[in-house]
Amino acid sequence: MNLRVLLVDDSLADQRALRRALEKDPEAEWEVEQVSSAEEALERLRHPPLPDALVLDFHLPGMDGVTLLRTLREQCGERMPAVVVFTGSGSERVAVEAMKSGAHDYLLKDGFSPERLRHSLHNAVDAVRMARELEEGRRQTERAERAAREALAVRDEFFAIATHDLKGPLQSMLLSTQLLRRHLPAESRTPGVESRLEQILRGAQRMGELIDHFLEVTRGGERPLRREPMDLFALIRAKVRDLGPLGSTHPVHMHVEGSDFQGFWDVASLERVLDNLLGNAVKYSPRGGSIDVWLSEESPGPEGWIRLCVQDQGMGIPAADLPHIFERFRRGRNVAPVISGSGVGLASAHRLVALHGGTLTVESEEGKGASFIVRLPRGLGVREASSEQSA
Repeated sequence: MNLRVLLVDDSLADQRALRRALEKDPEAEWEVEQVSSAEEALERLRHPPLPDALVLDFHLPGMDGVTLLRTLREQCGERMPAVVVFTGSGSERVAVEAMKSGAHDYLLKDGFSPERLRHSLHNAVDAVRMARELEEGRRQTERAERAAREALAVRDEFFAIATHDLKGPLQSMLLSTQLLRRHLPAESRTPGVESRLEQILRGAQRMGELIDHFLEVTRGGERPLRREPMDLFALIRAKVRDLGPLGSTHPVHMHVEGSDFQGFWDVASLERVLDNLLGNAVKYSPRGGSIDVWLSEESPGPEGWIRLCVQDQGMGIPAADLPHIFERFRRGRNVAPVISGSGVGLASAHRLVALHGGTLTVESEEGKGASFIVRLPRGLGVREASSEQSA
């Protein structure tokens, strides 16, 4: 290790003793510079390279060591080297003054030993380096936080613009569909056409709600749950019915065990959960791969639990990815780049289920499909909730 030291002492004998002590340092190669006055020291420290350490005599002609230290702190600022005060006479008051003014150690010439000097200098240099590293770390953290805040501001502005631009054509789609539905000739009003138009309207309305929610989250966080009595079976059946046109490529089978699927939940949130789980089942399944939706009562009564399982025969999830599958921006490593996705859907679904006091888990093996299991507490009983709302 190469280190540079400036000896500030008006005694030639002391300068020679200090130089010899540093020349015999087994841990460092010292480049020694010498000056005899405070004024010379100040002039030297105006020019690079700055020394790593100063050995400073307290009693100097003209300016004493404490005054020099204070002047050096103003002149060098954060570049202030490590300082060890070295003096032939002193007191506790002088030592305290020196340490308060920026010295790292205080040595008396009467008790001087080469080992003690070297040890003191190494400790002082290490302390300065550590302080600089900590300060640099703090500054890097501040820069990173500032950059993150700026990036979030840019992101929020982009999302605001993007969502506004998305809602324009979406509103046009809604109005056009409603107009088409209103002016459709009687001979064309078959059940199939009515059903398809209804699906377009519901899908467009749902997309508008998702855009609003997305913008709401980016601006200020997740909205609170709006619990109300609802029938989970009816919601799931409607979602499965919407997948009907995919029957030739991804047949969907619904299995129901039980008869009471009433609960006190946030409808919009559970719609998002179902859209994500069913959408992923279709997205990651091969053509012809069936999707099974299981709905069952785990326990009856208003305090019971409902279990929902969405099972596909798709590519499955690698074992290494399973612990992270509900983290934001994480996708299975076996997902091809051509398959669209942002890696936020499952994280959002997991959070929404957790807000209901439930759980969302996964069972999967690569190449053998995946099963996503939602367990939901019914929450307040429907009768109790209705009475609370009417009150």
